[in-house]
Amino acid sequence: MFINLNATAMKTTENNQIFLVDDDKMFLATMKLYVNQFFRNYNITTFTTGEDCLKFLYKKPGIVFLDYLLNGVSPKAMDGIKVLNEIKKTNPDTNVIMFSAQDHIDVAIDTMKHGAFDYIVKNDKMFLRTQNVMKNITHNFSLKQDMNSYRQKMVLLAVIIFVILGILVYLKVFHQELLNG
Repeated sequence: MFINLNATAMKTTENNQIFLVDDDKMFLATMKLYVNQFFRNYNITTFTTGEDCLKFLYKKPGIVFLDYLLNGVSPKAMDGIKVLNEIKKTNPDTNVIMFSAQDHIDVAIDTMKHGAFDYIVKNDKMFLRTQNVMKNITHNFSLKQDMNSYRQKMVLLAVIIFVILGILVYLKVFHQELLNG
């Protein structure tokens, strides 16, 4: 089930990289089609192992959709939590959304403790939850941009006030020297 939020791409990060990591190739293909509806101007790259994903972290993805269990291809593959930890170590601002077929609250809490933005259960509500998470990421990015803009304006205002105060002090000293003669 695909729900189209709008025809234009959502702006979520300064970097236009989105990574999808899952050992199920059919799931990856489906998620790539779905995510592409909302992030049309983004480069969406898929990986079947966490190890492969980690090799490309230098691209600094803004969003990573990551499976919790990644041992379907190789039993010795890194699990999602280990991959999440590495992503957060390298790129702490990357929004990581964990996916799993496990509908256990302790799994969700564990992923959040490790820095995941959200946890989505692979079930019939998965696409709707994914859509909501993407809206939240977009909203958070917008708030960060607004805050950065506000900070820049406050710094500029502080500099202007400092300059004006400096000029006033200078004029007072200059005026005092003229009076003293």
